[in-house]
Amino acid sequence: MPETAAPVPIKRSRPKRIEAVEKFMFSGHQSFALRIAWLPKSVALLSRGVDPFEDPKQGTQVLGLGKNMVESLACWVEFFGVIGSDEKGREPTEFGRLVLGPEGFDPYLENEGTLWLLHWQGTAAATRRLFAWHWLFNLHLESSFTYASALQEFQAQSALLARDMSDVTLRQHLDVFLATYVASEPRQGTVAEDLLDSPLSALGLIKESDQSDQGRSKECVYLVDSREKPTLSDAVFRFAVHDWWNRSHANDETVAYREICVAENSPGRVFRLPERDMHERLQRLVSTWPKEFGQTESNNQRLIRRLRAQANVNATLRSVYGHSP
Repeated sequence: MPETAAPVPIKRSRPKRIEAVEKFMFSGHQSFALRIAWLPKSVALLSRGVDPFEDPKQGTQVLGLGKNMVESLACWVEFFGVIGSDEKGREPTEFGRLVLGPEGFDPYLENEGTLWLLHWQGTAAATRRLFAWHWLFNLHLESSFTYASALQEFQAQSALLARDMSDVTLRQHLDVFLATYVASEPRQGTVAEDLLDSPLSALGLIKESDQSDQGRSKECVYLVDSREKPTLSDAVFRFAVHDWWNRSHANDETVAYREICVAENSPGRVFRLPERDMHERLQRLVSTWPKEFGQTESNNQRLIRRLRAQANVNATLRSVYGHSP
């Protein structure tokens, strides 16, 4: 997990109006980023009728994790949309069952398309929204950031809540977010368990740059990958476009190119895709799935037309894993 040389001072202030501010979570994940086996194992257990989160003692036994890790995992299975809960209890979501279930497309989390789908689920589709994801993929448009600048943004959002988050909570949230996406480098004295990176670090969305001088201290700069994404398949992109359309423009037959590129939680924002790549992907979307998408122009504005609404986006998952349609 990224380290800082010294605590970063934070100036505290509280805006006068807080009633209209969207609420985000800064905790629930404890101090643990997602580990590669956690989601598949949780889905497999619940598919057999075993709820590892109902009884913490039982959860530690069946998952082989400590109590705090079990509590962390309870947050992640909901955040990434693989487990749902209601008054009847917890069970795998349709997405979780189709992708990670025992008979799913990718029960061992081996396909990079699954990692992109999980990134989408957490950033754009989560019902339990974590601020770090919203900040980097919707608010922070620059190609780099420092630990200190990110922490300042986290504090500013915290000040909008009815109760301020402590500095410890804010740092832990930022550290867990970075550990989710930044691949670690083995250090002398590091135990084997600490070398198990989050599976999403394989996407390379955030990388740690060389140390940069800032006055008398040195602080790591994090680089955000806003280039083309060769490992992001058109099938995953199709899933995301349908899902975003259902959430943001359910009653619209047409949507402007720009909306798909830069609107909040849009595919362009969540996947950090450059304009040219977005244009090419939308063109391929129309040509590969002509029964679903078309394009048109209105008032000198290029539009994408959805010819057939995809009420259940999970029906598109087969194509992600090389199955038809």
